[in-house]
Parts: sequence; C-alpha cells; structure tokens
Amino acid sequence: MAWYRMNREERNQSMRILITVKDGECQGGVHKVGQVITFESTTPEGMCTGAWNAIAPYLLTLRFGGNFPWEEEKGVATIHCPDPKGITLELRRVEG
Repeated sequence: MAWYRMNREERNQSMRILITVKDGECQGGVHKVGQVITFESTTPEGMCTGAWNAIAPYLLTLRFGGNFPWEEEKGVATIHCPDPKGITLELRRVEG
C-alpha cells in the first residue's frame, strides 16, 4: 500500500529510519561513533537538537519514499552535524 494511503500507525509499522553515527566527535558529548538511533514518528529521545535540525528534512524525505541523486545507494543519506568538528550521520530507510 502507498504511504499516503496509510494511517499513522500503519506508516510507523511499515517504515523506520536508522540513524547511525559514522564518524567524528560530538562536541556536546551526546553522541558516540557506532551509536544507532531509530526514528519512527517523533524526535528520538536523547537526540542532540543541532544534529536533529540538520537531519530532519532528509529524514522526512526518506520516510515518505524519496531518495537523493547524489547518494550511491537508494534509501540512504549521509549528513554532517552543523558543528564543523561534529559527527557524520548515516540515515537509512528500513521497510517492513
């Protein structure tokens, strides 16, 4: 079923986004390399607001089936925290 025909609960069960800290150092000490956070429908608990604001538009694009032409793999986005010395996050759409 297409995502726009699903109710909120069906969308939450059918698709989630895994947020993985791939590289760097969180200047606020909130995130560590290797940490995995799951996004389903609301801001994940413990997510740094700076990183969240940087990734939110990409999360929503992935959540609703979009892809990014500059990424080699569909359903994936790599985003850097706005802090110049910050972390690199991989967003990965997981269906089912």
